Amino acid sequence: MKSKRSAPKVAEPGLIAGMSFVRFRVWEVVVPGRADIVSAAPHRGLGYSGSVTWAQEAIHLVEGETAGGLVALGESGRGQSAAMIESTLRGLLGVALDRATPASLWSTPNRKGGLPPSFPLHSWEATEGRSLALMETLWLDAMGKAAGVPAHVLFGGAVRDRVAVDFWANRPNTKTLIRLVREAVDRGCSGMKLKCDGFGDTVESLVEAAPDVPPGFRFTLDPMCAWRTFRESWKLAERLHAAGLAVQIEDPFPHAAIEDWRRLRAALPIPLIWHARDEATLRLGLRERVADGYNLGCVSGYEFRQFADVTAFEGFDCWQGSSLELGVIQAARLHAAATAKNCVIPSDLQSVWVRESTLVTPTMEIRDGFARVSNRPGLGVELDRRALARYTRRHWEVR
Repeated sequence: MKSKRSAPKVAEPGLIAGMSFVRFRVWEVVVPGRADIVSAAPHRGLGYSGSVTWAQEAIHLVEGETAGGLVALGESGRGQSAAMIESTLRGLLGVALDRATPASLWSTPNRKGGLPPSFPLHSWEATEGRSLALMETLWLDAMGKAAGVPAHVLFGGAVRDRVAVDFWANRPNTKTLIRLVREAVDRGCSGMKLKCDGFGDTVESLVEAAPDVPPGFRFTLDPMCAWRTFRESWKLAERLHAAGLAVQIEDPFPHAAIEDWRRLRAALPIPLIWHARDEATLRLGLRERVADGYNLGCVSGYEFRQFADVTAFEGFDCWQGSSLELGVIQAARLHAAATAKNCVIPSDLQSVWVRESTLVTPTMEIRDGFARVSNRPGLGVELDRRALARYTRRHWEVR
């Protein structure tokens, strides 16, 4: 029996002629991270390697061509399947982009209002079989280029022309940490974010490296909720405080362990940061008032702007989170961060030095601890063809 073929989509009429996608070029890429930054050396007595897998996850880069000949860039979240990318792009064919918004692109028959109120942790960047980050970046770049304005205008307009950023490392031992601090300073950064395991491996490195840390250099320590209780972990924070380092701690305990957050905050004058990954965790953090600032590691720039406005209204500063993306999403995050008045804590836009390449040109410019916000139309980046060829696993078209 012959299968029925669906009728070809007809582009909806729009305000700007030709503003609908007619074909996409897709590259599936894997870009490793720098070994000295990504892979932690074992710490004494802990037998912990600190290995990570995100650097081996595939990302899809996309060029979308409109009926009017405009070319826009998009990037998917990490680890999303080729089938999801195909479905996402086919859903965008023929859509009048100038009549769409990120919220309407993401809405479904079951979710008329756009984004659901929260995402489970396994689906930060995808819902109902579609890649949200891919749709948003394509829309931002296409509409910005069509209107001749940088993407930050589409978020409401930049309130600053540069965004504070910090260096980043996984769980370095003392020797590696000292070397990376020097590199960070040479690159113009005045702070560094570090991961930490439940045993406090990075605390040991920080305390030992303290005499070699330049005055005023800051650290954000991120156990990712691995410190199980205040009773087991408060001595780790006490050691950091005694070392005289400028430190803030992000997500020391699980978000449900509110009393442990309260006890640590009362015990030591170390700022605590709450990572609001979704609306539910943001509501909880704001209600319980156990943090001094917020990492808004959101699925999109659209959601980040919503969360930033809420935290600003409540009187808190924030930073733009990251998923160690490539250069297209990184550019979108930078534009969004520039539009939030309370996004003044250094952000996690560190892929420019953590990855071997972000596969875009120009690379993000960092001076004196700040990333410059592009004023070129759209996202302000193009694909680096030479680097793209090196890291591509496969390439295909959708039309």
